[in-house]
Amino acid sequence: MSFHGEPSTWVHVHDYGTVHPPILALDGDGYHLTISVFESRSPADHKAFAESLAKTVTGYLAAVDRWAAAQMADTATTQDA
Repeated sequence: MSFHGEPSTWVHVHDYGTVHPPILALDGDGYHLTISVFESRSPADHKAFAESLAKTVTGYLAAVDRWAAAQMADTATTQDA
């Protein structure tokens, strides 16, 4: 499965307080993606998944930052030439 975010993609959390576990959602025009752990799993499983997801997203952001900086540097070099 692939998911390609767009500028219109809305990333949000469905927070049910202490009644049900939260759900991460990505919505856009014509699509909806939810990310969660089955409610029947232990709270420890939910926490481990959320921590792994957060760590991976932090790494993704760092990689995007490096890539974007390189793209901007390449553009500046090309424009200066």
